[in-house]
Amino acid sequence: MPADLTRVTSGADTPRRRSEKSRTAIVTATRELLLERGFDGLTIEAVAARAGVGKQTIYRWWPTRPALVADVMLEDADKILTSVEHTGDLASDLVAWVRKLTATLTTARGSAMLRTLTVACMEHEDTAVRLRAGFSLPLHDSVRTRLLAEGIDASTAESAADAIVGGVVYPILSDAQSYSRRRAELTTRLIVDSLGLKR
Repeated sequence: MPADLTRVTSGADTPRRRSEKSRTAIVTATRELLLERGFDGLTIEAVAARAGVGKQTIYRWWPTRPALVADVMLEDADKILTSVEHTGDLASDLVAWVRKLTATLTTARGSAMLRTLTVACMEHEDTAVRLRAGFSLPLHDSVRTRLLAEGIDASTAESAADAIVGGVVYPILSDAQSYSRRRAELTTRLIVDSLGLKR
C-alpha cells in the first residue's frame, strides 16, 4: 500500500485530530493563565503563545476573550456542581454538600476560578448570563430543591438557598485562605435551625 494512502487510512494527524489537539491546548493554556494572571491579565496573544497556535485558531472557536473564559470556566464548573443528597436529614445533607463545596473553592485553583467568574460577570453581560446559567443558578437550585423536598414553602426555600450559597461564597471571595469548612458548616446549621423545622 502506498505510504500516502497508509497515512490517510490510519487516521494519523487528521484535521479533526489536529483541531482537537489545538482546542485542548487552548483550554489548558487559558486555565493556566487565569490561575496565574486572573481575568484582567489574560490576553488572546498570551493564550495563543502558550498553546502554540495562531490567534485566528482561537477566534475560529471563540469570537471574544470573555467567550473563551466562559467556556473554560464552565468546563471547570461541571466538576464542582453536585446535587445535595437526600438522606432524610436536611441539616446533614446540606452540611455535607457545603463541606465539599468549601473544600473545592478554597483551593488555589477553586478560589481563582471564583474570582474570575465574579470579575467576568461584572464586566461582560453576555458572559454573565452564561456563567449564571451554567454555575451560579445550578448551585442555588441544588440547595433550593433539597429545601423544597423538605416541605419548605417556595419563597422561604429561595431565601434560605440564597443565604446558604452566599454565606459560603462571599467569605471565600473575601479571604479563601482563612475560611474553614467548620465555619461553612456552622453557617449552614444556623440557617437550617432558623427555619424552625420540627425534628
